[in-house]
Amino acid sequence: MADNSIITAKSIGYGISEIEEDFILNEEPLSRLVFHAQIHNRGIRGRIIRQRRESKQDSWVPDKSIDIRTLGKNQSINIEIDTDATKRLYSAILKLANLLRQRGIEYGENKYKIVDPASFVITDENKAVYIKRLLSSGYDEDVWNSLAESNPSLVTKLSYARVQIDKSNVVEELERRLDIGGFSETAGSDSWQKWIYKNNWLFGVNYRDPIEKAKININGIMPDYLFPTIDGFVDILEIKLPDDAVIIDDKNHNGSWKWSSETNIAIGQVVNYLSEIDRLRLEIERNIKTNYGHYFCLLKPRAYILIGNSQDWENDKKEGLRKMNHALHGIEIVTYKDMVERGKQAIGMQKDENIETDDLPF
Repeated sequence: MADNSIITAKSIGYGISEIEEDFILNEEPLSRLVFHAQIHNRGIRGRIIRQRRESKQDSWVPDKSIDIRTLGKNQSINIEIDTDATKRLYSAILKLANLLRQRGIEYGENKYKIVDPASFVITDENKAVYIKRLLSSGYDEDVWNSLAESNPSLVTKLSYARVQIDKSNVVEELERRLDIGGFSETAGSDSWQKWIYKNNWLFGVNYRDPIEKAKININGIMPDYLFPTIDGFVDILEIKLPDDAVIIDDKNHNGSWKWSSETNIAIGQVVNYLSEIDRLRLEIERNIKTNYGHYFCLLKPRAYILIGNSQDWENDKKEGLRKMNHALHGIEIVTYKDMVERGKQAIGMQKDENIETDDLPF
């Protein structure tokens, strides 16, 4: 019995093709039942035909059609379809439906290879090809749902791996941005402010979505965004440029350091923010609750200032920043190099806890 592994579709009109090969539903030595199909923009149609021949040596040809309009009252024509034939009819319709979904109606005469899933031989070398082919054919949701039903633990691992890959891409993008340079602090869609707000997980703390000052009706001296933490408190962040100096030599005291003018200005801004938040704490908390539906406590917010790049710093300069950070209260100076390292650390920790992405077939 034919397996219909090759399907030939030939245009017979606008948006409609006829399938050259009949689907055999049932076959005996001298008779058989076939499905002769057509596909069109709105679906599948066709005829079920009973064929007969005089001997096994004869070719199959359609019997002379019976005009059902000649039937009298209380007369009918019955074509019996047994269970196996029904299964083959269903299989034929499924193949044609998948063909329509993947290729649509193509003009002219076209041949399509229909692969039986049971014939797949999956190896380490070809598994990625099959998976990518399934996803590119629009079956990503079907594949995901099937995995969720058959192997939920694998779905969990893949989800973690996807997050890890996304975070790795973010760290690589950060390194590229630092190499390229020239990005604005606040102006434009690619500014450092917009990029950092979008990827605030790099600070090593899981934050909720940022709260925009403009949406909580506060008119005081406030940062553009507040960053709610998962434990119900709030941090603030002031962003400067990676090219700004962070600390400089104190020429009057050997081996000592002092804040650069850019860092001093940023610290002053942040001190004003913290003071204003403390003054308006209850009002801000109430407005956040009203506008966002969540309560966050603004008790003693932590403040971070992102500025400069410690990529090429010597150890004594790194130690100098460590000492000066220690002297601040509730404020921490973080360099863009620190952000890169924190991101890599977060990825490494997740990799140890979940799954090696190199083992995935994507």
